[in-house]
Amino acid sequence: MGNRHRRSSRHRTGRSPGGRPVLGVALLTDERDLAALREHGSLTHRDYAAYLAACERDMRSMRASGEVVAEAFHLGEYLDFCQDAGLDAGGAVSRARYAALVCEEGDPLPYRGEPIEDFIAVLARRERLRRLSSRIEGRLALVPTGRVKAAQEHTAGVLLWLLSREGPGLHVLTCLVEAGRGDPLEVSAEVEVRPSKTLLRGEAPLVLAQMLVLARAVRARGSLIMRFRTRRTDPATDLPIEIVRGWSIRDGELRSLSGAETRAAFCADARTGDPLALDPSAEYADAPSFREGLDERLVPDERPHPPVPDPVSEPSSDLRPAPAVREVGRASRGGGRPAPRSPG
Repeated sequence: MGNRHRRSSRHRTGRSPGGRPVLGVALLTDERDLAALREHGSLTHRDYAAYLAACERDMRSMRASGEVVAEAFHLGEYLDFCQDAGLDAGGAVSRARYAALVCEEGDPLPYRGEPIEDFIAVLARRERLRRLSSRIEGRLALVPTGRVKAAQEHTAGVLLWLLSREGPGLHVLTCLVEAGRGDPLEVSAEVEVRPSKTLLRGEAPLVLAQMLVLARAVRARGSLIMRFRTRRTDPATDLPIEIVRGWSIRDGELRSLSGAETRAAFCADARTGDPLALDPSAEYADAPSFREGLDERLVPDERPHPPVPDPVSEPSSDLRPAPAVREVGRASRGGGRPAPRSPG
């Protein structure tokens, strides 16, 4: 990246608590955005790899002058910004002013000198989560407020009950929800439960909670998978054994699946029916029933719902196999931004 582009994305955003200047950048998170921006400016990088290499050189150089933070560069948002401000979208000054705005008004990610590929992957994942969260919020805005509030209370109860029941350790939850037209919504989140507190790893657990709220509020269908890594190892692979449990979601209600049902869902591709290799270090266990184990104090306003049709006799399409810190008080923050699939 030449000096011209460095000026276009470098600016002071204030000072850190230690007194050093905070220098912000706005980064393109994929090849398509780079190609689109070329049509509006003077960027000359031959490909996205060259763009990232230039960014890495500049950002590491900038660290000598201050603390470096970054936000994603959104082309559509940038073009709107230029139009509103009467700026030339191809100018370096325009990009500099946009970068200043998104870093000063946003929640930029600190850059500590790690490989740019690792940094951009974290930044891109955060952007996908934010877009997913915005989609969910848009859907919830169309739902009556009372129904959303009831869904939030119910989801808080489900998650608190589930995590407290499974106990300390690292839990990986993957949720898929089919809520209307378009591709299903999907997110995977890590939650670490300790004896005295619960740690949410990044924004994904909050987005997963949002997704469960949406499923409940609009009576959607989908699935929830929970993985728990044990201290035992698989003798064949020497990998830690994971306990896998699954729930289908029908009309917004969680229905626990047996270990055999969950295992069967991982045996075949949901779209093609092609067989899939099972993870030898996974043990598929029966999932507990929320209705049976519910502490009613967690959701005091819950009302009974009509019985949910039993999907056992139907083809199992509820569970789709897939590839694949913030500290909160356990009781006060339960509600609210590789496991199964049929991406943010």
